[in-house]
Amino acid sequence: MSRIYQLKEMNWKEVESLDRNNTAFLLPIGPVEQHGIHAPLGTDIFIAEHVMGKCAEYLSQNNYDVVICPAVSYINALFSLPYPGSISIRKKIVEEYLFDIMSSIAVEGFNNIILISQHLDPPWVRTAERVCTRINDEYGTRSIHGFERIVMDMVVLGKKLGSLEELDLDGDTHAGVYETAPMLYIHEDLIEQDYLTSLPTMKIPFEDMKKVNSFKDLGEGLGYTGNLSQVTKQVGKEIIDYYENTFKKVILRHMQGEDVYEVLKCSHLFN
Repeated sequence: MSRIYQLKEMNWKEVESLDRNNTAFLLPIGPVEQHGIHAPLGTDIFIAEHVMGKCAEYLSQNNYDVVICPAVSYINALFSLPYPGSISIRKKIVEEYLFDIMSSIAVEGFNNIILISQHLDPPWVRTAERVCTRINDEYGTRSIHGFERIVMDMVVLGKKLGSLEELDLDGDTHAGVYETAPMLYIHEDLIEQDYLTSLPTMKIPFEDMKKVNSFKDLGEGLGYTGNLSQVTKQVGKEIIDYYENTFKKVILRHMQGEDVYEVLKCSHLFN
């Protein structure tokens, strides 16, 4: 039987009955921000929620209870703010808001709160790191984040696998193959596929983003990078499979008591 619960569908007695040490609270997080003219504003959220669902199934199969919290859909995304529809919340507001959410769970004695976000924005990653540290210090929990590190291994550090080894992914850092292909695989209906072959290649290294104020200052200002003509469902599946198969195993190790901090930390890689 599935041991996966939706927090918004539970009553307080059902939550109270859960084992404090063997229950994982999964909190999906992502910005509403532009991803070019071909992909939706909620790309980060859709991918994070999909990976979270697979992680929840895996933990349930390994005899852990999983509580899925409603997504936090507004965080810091200043780099995309000049684009209509993009929303960015100040770092200090995001940190305090998340601290209150996580405190509400931790104060009841639940020890495993896991933030799941694929948003590779340095201010966001540092915010997630700080809030987990604060919660752990104050409540003695084992809160973690770090799906961002799994994403970073591919997008920033260049890890390739399967058919991706044959692709030219240099300068593909936002709204390119790494994000569009997974979205085509999990939400084909939300991708404007005509643009995938008509938009020119925009190779923009991650390092170049440190030199400008927003995506408007990069390429033609359309908010994407990379060669979108390489986007296929198969590529998207391989990326998603890597994300979920890697992260779910790390989470299981965490639930079994292992310290996975060194595996997941990534803020230092932005320096």
